[in-house]
Amino acid sequence: MMPDVERLRKVWALVERGGSAGECAAARERARVIAERYGYVLDDIPVLLVGGDVYEAREIRERQQREREARRREAEQASARKAALKAHRQALRDQADEITGRYEGRLFCAMPDESILVDAVQSHALPGWRAGYDWSSGALEALRTALPLPKTMDEALAELKRWTTLRDDRQFVRRAYRQASQDEDVMPEPVLQRMKILADLVQFELVLTNIEDLMKRVSFQMAAGKGQQLSGVIGLEAILRDLEAIRQERVIETEDLKTHIRQSTADRAPDQAQATGSKSGGQRTATERRAAVEAILRSSESQKMTLREIASRVGVSPATVLNIRRRMKTTRSICTLDQ
Repeated sequence: MMPDVERLRKVWALVERGGSAGECAAARERARVIAERYGYVLDDIPVLLVGGDVYEAREIRERQQREREARRREAEQASARKAALKAHRQALRDQADEITGRYEGRLFCAMPDESILVDAVQSHALPGWRAGYDWSSGALEALRTALPLPKTMDEALAELKRWTTLRDDRQFVRRAYRQASQDEDVMPEPVLQRMKILADLVQFELVLTNIEDLMKRVSFQMAAGKGQQLSGVIGLEAILRDLEAIRQERVIETEDLKTHIRQSTADRAPDQAQATGSKSGGQRTATERRAAVEAILRSSESQKMTLREIASRVGVSPATVLNIRRRMKTTRSICTLDQ
């Protein structure tokens, strides 16, 4: 059934051209009641009054509503992305300010060691604006001697970390402030070459004689291998060389131990007599004698004493002194690893 269109038209005219707000609201409510009585809604009334297709008009309104909702969501998402980007950039700038503060505002100034390296190869600089350097063997040797070259794994890693940290901090601050010339490296070319020299020391050149340093070398090679393709042959040769050095070190220690055991066996009778005499005078237990040996070994005096002299003073065998010294070295190594 259809509502009385003419009656509905009169009521709707009051909605559109009514006098006061109260009259318009009353007319709108009356029109709603009439429309709902026949299964229509307020939005259908203008269509009914012109004889249009109510259902088609509803589809159009729904589509327009979906489009408006989609535009609203897109606007909200764009606003959220903009706010997130702004917050992210502000966080980067805050972190960059913190980094710059650590360097007291001199992050991009040449550091003392940086200047030393640049000055050391100044004679090898190529002519022309930013033409670089001629990295001959002489130039590389100048870089190796400009600063003391590390002799241990820890020293090499420490200097390399120092340069890497400075480079990372400079790159971060430059990106945070979106500074120009971001394609250029933040470190002078001589410093980059020095970093390569240090990396070669860590990966290949330093001869290692203990397992701890060898583990550091392998870890460094694995980390470096994620960013670039290393020569597997060179890496394996360095590791095999270090393993041979460690094996030889163990052989020497074993031979020394055998020698002391043979000497202690030959001198056991005098040592036992001396130990008995010492015990009868002082009546020291085995724990007390071991503590006395450890105390002597920790003192600077032990550097000038032989195993036999230490054993004679305490009343134990040289082999006992050797065993205690080896246990003390092992304990120190374990403590170093734990740290």
